[in-house]
Amino acid sequence: LPVQSAITHPRPGAAVPAGELTVKGYAWSGGGREVVRVDVSLDGGRTWRVARLAGERPALGRAWAWALWELQAPVA
Repeated sequence: LPVQSAITHPRPGAAVPAGELTVKGYAWSGGGREVVRVDVSLDGGRTWRVARLAGERPALGRAWAWALWELQAPVA
C-alpha cells in the first residue's frame, strides 16, 4: 500500500496564530514496510516540508503499526 497519513493537530478549520505552528499526525503503510518519510504542505501543495518522525524505529520487517510525526513551521 502507498503510505497513508492523517493530521491530528491542529483540527480542520482551526484558527492558528501567526508565528511557529506545530503540525502533528500519524502515518502508516502496508506489508510490514516502515514509514521512512512524511512530507507536509501548508500551502495547498505548492511547497513541501519534511516532518520529523517521532518515537522508536521498528526492527526491519516489523513495521506493522503507525508512526507518529511532527512538523514545526512558520505561518504568516
